[in-house]
Amino acid sequence: MIRVATNIPEFFYPKAEYIFRFFSHLWGVPVSISRYPLQAEKADIMYSSNHQDRHQGAVCIPFNERLYDAECRCDSVRHDGLTIWSMSGSERDSPDIVAGSYRLLTFLDEQQVPSDARDRRGIFFSHALPAPRRRTARLPLVDYHAQYLLRQLTKSRSDFTWPAVPKWPGGKKYAIAVTHDTDAVSLGAAKELGTNFAKFLIRRDLIFLDMFLSGVRYIGKPTENPFFGFPLWREFETSRQFYSCFYLFAKVVPLKKDINNCKSSVVEQRIDWDILRRMAASGWEFGFHAPIDPENKLDAFVEGKRWIEEKLRTPIYGLRHHYWALDWTKPQVTFRKHIDAGFRYDTSIAWKDIAGFRAATCHPFRPFDPEQERPLDIYEIPTCLMDGHIIKNPDDVSSAVEEGLGIVRKVKEQGGVVVLDWHTETACNAYNYRSHLTVLRHILEPLLEDG
Repeated sequence: MIRVATNIPEFFYPKAEYIFRFFSHLWGVPVSISRYPLQAEKADIMYSSNHQDRHQGAVCIPFNERLYDAECRCDSVRHDGLTIWSMSGSERDSPDIVAGSYRLLTFLDEQQVPSDARDRRGIFFSHALPAPRRRTARLPLVDYHAQYLLRQLTKSRSDFTWPAVPKWPGGKKYAIAVTHDTDAVSLGAAKELGTNFAKFLIRRDLIFLDMFLSGVRYIGKPTENPFFGFPLWREFETSRQFYSCFYLFAKVVPLKKDINNCKSSVVEQRIDWDILRRMAASGWEFGFHAPIDPENKLDAFVEGKRWIEEKLRTPIYGLRHHYWALDWTKPQVTFRKHIDAGFRYDTSIAWKDIAGFRAATCHPFRPFDPEQERPLDIYEIPTCLMDGHIIKNPDDVSSAVEEGLGIVRKVKEQGGVVVLDWHTETACNAYNYRSHLTVLRHILEPLLEDG
């Protein structure tokens, strides 16, 4: 048991408790948190706004109220060989890693992204981030904070030992979760045909002409066409002895039209549902790929979940938003709707255009609701690597693999979970998805050898 004492304004206590509970999860060690002064045993960690608070043997974290303000300008500093997120210009020897972790897990730095850098959904490219956050977007900073604090605790208490609860079963050091967003299921769907022909005319790219001509051959044959990737993934994954999760796009209630919503889905295409049912019965997971909806209507989550469950004849528990399109002004509002719809986890936290760690962690966490001042009853499993993040040139497989493995190494170092997002339709390894499956195979090979 690690004992934490706090001497900070009451308004910030729930936020601090949230972070220490998360650190406890990363350490595998329980913590007790109390308001100062302690009534019984002395503290191992002291989080205080009073610089005179010192306890023999305790690690002292100085409280910095400004770090809880979204407008606070932050930068990275190096401590004990680790990168720490702190207020720009603050004392290098005394970072408030609790507040720094809170602002990262609640995306406060993103509030500094100007509105003209966001699209109509509030989504932005990584280059719009404040420069220091952009430089650290590929680092699991919160995990570094927890690691730094544990090191300080060990240094201050040479006699301090504890039995850590294993993070992963069977002695495993980290986890891999392969997932697939099902953005398209048929090249022969009318909207796919129209979109690909229009792209050919506008861009003069022969790939889209090839996709259009291929689609014509598969009109009315959605289960046979190259974008119906489920059997291909089943074969690929069975040969490597793992199972993945497919998020199915399903727009089943009226929503405002969005040009970037999926052009062919399992809803309007007459697919062979027995293929998916057999996969679900054999161990593959299925979830909901939520459509882009500026209002994030509760009905869209409820009915989408119910529709998929009725088709699969099995419950689903997770979801991921198409285009990562949460309500990024107040993500907690979207998470509440997930809970109300019956979901247990979400995987929508990721950068739009680069691999990395948007919540600055490679571990599952419960999102904090600043309005209710508590963590919500749902888990976020952040996605760190998507096919489109790293595959820019299909002829340069090695660069994509190297970048992908670089992200994986950071997760392995922290004992987290590598959440990969390879779209269902990329299993064809052709057209504008050429080399996608090849890159994934080269990324997975060394990981599967790890056991």
